[in-house]
Amino acid sequence: MPKPRPSPASPSSAPPDPRRRLPSADRRQQILDGGELLFTTRGFEAVSMGDLASHLGVSRPTIYAYFTSTEAILTALLDARLAEFETRLAPFLDNLRASNSSTRPFGNLFLLLVNERALLTLLQSGGGPVFAARRQAVLTELERRLETHFPPPVGTSRQPFLLACITQLLQGMATNAVNTRLSHAEIGQLAATLDRFANAGLQGVLP
Repeated sequence: MPKPRPSPASPSSAPPDPRRRLPSADRRQQILDGGELLFTTRGFEAVSMGDLASHLGVSRPTIYAYFTSTEAILTALLDARLAEFETRLAPFLDNLRASNSSTRPFGNLFLLLVNERALLTLLQSGGGPVFAARRQAVLTELERRLETHFPPPVGTSRQPFLLACITQLLQGMATNAVNTRLSHAEIGQLAATLDRFANAGLQGVLP
């Protein structure tokens, strides 16, 4: 007696075909998702448009129909991640301005940054000049936002590059906290130390 043929897989159980026609917005998002995955696992400079096309199972012309280069994909990714961060940063800064606090809660800002795992991972996925320029643009924008909400105390003037140093320190400490998988208690201790440093300098940190 012949064996019965296995029934074909139902459309709902079959994996989606990456070559099938997708709405333009969905295809663009598919390219961005694939680019972010490859950038953060292989390193930005190690990924070509051909690599991305192979990963997605589509042709290179399909990728080029949406983005002219991997740099353009990186820019779109960073813009999207920054926009997401803005939705969380804006209420934080608004509440800070409404509180009229004389201290600068950089520790709380650090805690906010630690939760931006996707943005932080993307920011450290490359090291070449193009990537470094994009990363610096992100930090410069963060510095601009902080400067608007953290004016110097009355009767004082901000030291040159002080805020830029604090911004770089925030980004570095947040990235380190994510990569080393620090505990919540350790992250809290880092935030408290950063607060003391930002408000009182080294004298506030050293024993």
